[in-house]
Amino acid sequence: MTNESSTPLPDSAYRITSHEILALLSFNSGPEIDLSRKALGLAELPEDSDLVRAGVGTLNIRGSIHREGEDIALQGDAEVIARILASARSWYQVARLGPAAALPTYVVESPGARAAFFLQPLSEYICLPLRDDIDLADFVEQLVDGAVAEAQAAGAGVITSQHWTPGAEPVVANIKVADGEPALLAALPLAADGQLTVRELGDTTAGAAVAAAFRTAP
Repeated sequence: MTNESSTPLPDSAYRITSHEILALLSFNSGPEIDLSRKALGLAELPEDSDLVRAGVGTLNIRGSIHREGEDIALQGDAEVIARILASARSWYQVARLGPAAALPTYVVESPGARAAFFLQPLSEYICLPLRDDIDLADFVEQLVDGAVAEAQAAGAGVITSQHWTPGAEPVVANIKVADGEPALLAALPLAADGQLTVRELGDTTAGAAVAAAFRTAP
């Protein structure tokens, strides 16, 4: 599944830049915010920086910030996304490496809401709310299968997938595909050399293998 498409976006989709996300993250604190920062690869950026201030300024121009004197409050879609980031209890990431590599897709679950963030060029995300009845593992399975199909069309590639939960190291499940070779899964448990165990997929689809690796991880 590629992140760049000419298909019209649904009305529920929301475009947001990485510095706006940094700004939204700065409105709250706690383990869930730390989890969101880590999953999105933003943990190393300072919480009070020029990027954060730029994000607040852009949100203000968008009309996503309401001011009353010295008080600043989020409103509209920005408030909804900030609430998701501040209460996230599970994150997934799927990315395709190798020829014609694709930008990552992130999927988040929080109490009462879930969404997918499709990273675009120029550090922009398309945020797409997901229905409450969607099983996120099934959604990730579809993302992985789509990425594998694209890697096979390119001749080879690696699809890396991660699952983040509070207070734990990310669970990793990777798929490698190459012309004329069986697809391989690298996932827990760790082998004797401390690396992920590598095994052939057999009749199992890549997406199902990754979803099962996430579901059975300790």
